[in-house]
Amino acid sequence: MNFSDTLLSAKTTVRDCTEFAVNGITNICKLYGPRPCGDESEKKAQETMLEEMKAFSDEVRRETFKANPDAFMSFVPIAGSCCIGAAAINLLAAKKKSKAALGSVALLGAGVSSLVGEFLLYKKMLDPLFKEKESGNVIAVRKATGETKRRIIISGHTDSAPEWTYTYKLGSHGSVMVLAPAITGLVYTAATSAVALTKKNSKTAKKMALGQLAFFPAYGALYKFTNNKRYVDGANDDLSGCYLASAVLKYLSDNDISFENTEVIAMLAGGEEAGLRGSKAFFEAHPEYKNDGVETVFISADTIRDEDYMMIYERDMTGMVKNDKRVCSLLKRAGEKQGLDIPVGTIPLGSTDAAAASQAGIPAASIVAMDPAPADYYHTRRDTADILNPDCIEKILGVLLEAVFDFDENGID
Repeated sequence: MNFSDTLLSAKTTVRDCTEFAVNGITNICKLYGPRPCGDESEKKAQETMLEEMKAFSDEVRRETFKANPDAFMSFVPIAGSCCIGAAAINLLAAKKKSKAALGSVALLGAGVSSLVGEFLLYKKMLDPLFKEKESGNVIAVRKATGETKRRIIISGHTDSAPEWTYTYKLGSHGSVMVLAPAITGLVYTAATSAVALTKKNSKTAKKMALGQLAFFPAYGALYKFTNNKRYVDGANDDLSGCYLASAVLKYLSDNDISFENTEVIAMLAGGEEAGLRGSKAFFEAHPEYKNDGVETVFISADTIRDEDYMMIYERDMTGMVKNDKRVCSLLKRAGEKQGLDIPVGTIPLGSTDAAAASQAGIPAASIVAMDPAPADYYHTRRDTADILNPDCIEKILGVLLEAVFDFDENGID
């Protein structure tokens, strides 16, 4: 069965499902507002979406997991503190001609390790330092009518992010404007430590140590990088992905479409903004998705708004994780059938839940539609239901449905 074959006889159209998604997103934002990972607002939003999906799922449930949501973005102020401490030690080392600069090297190493571990690798390096909370994932299943030979999981994330102060105040490039001098300062401080340790030129060491003072404002700015007292609505990032996953099930159910051998799952993850904690917990809880002999693929739909910036991510987690080319091809073909030439590329900064799937050994890819600059609404209070783009949501819904029907018919091999 092809997706196009269902359009003429559809009782519920793609446009109807798009309206369902837009109304659902608007309702969640109105009822619950921002949804930090592990907060009661996230839980209530998940419960609302769970109840909605009961109407078009054979099985729906919420699985809980533990997370330390404040840990992930804490690497920014921690790195700033390490740089300030390292610079102060270098000033002391230059004055007394001591080996105190070894302490500077250690602090810089700690700062870089927190950045690499938390942000580039999404490891739980700093989690023990922060309060543990309970979050959850919502899983809705539309079962195969016969033997299950294939499984496709479509995912969005239910939590929203703390506001990025400088993106909100300075625009799209605001955060980069703050991070760039701080990173430059880190490199300069590391060079100062090296000079202080060699003691080959004490005058140079003193001058370089004093030069570090120029970077203190940049280090200090890192303490305000995120505003943990103000979380955003996250209408686009990523209620759009949640309701796209839900809308796929709705289209199938409302039009009495069932696949004989393909199971379709909507997975609404908690804790994506806390470091992919929900999707990682999901795959830890379900090793059978890799081992049960059912051909399984995972598609993350994340921040669907900017039509001119549709992208299929072949490399995720700031390019550190390779997604599956076959799943990328599945989405690429689906886009072409919908008249869209969606490019395949690499996420420049950050990650999607597809990275967690790829790391778990599940063929995966993500589809996004957001200006990678980033957009001025990204992780700011501007990300509200008022700026939703129904046309973009409708187009990506068509792509996802095409991919589901193609996968049912052909798999990915």
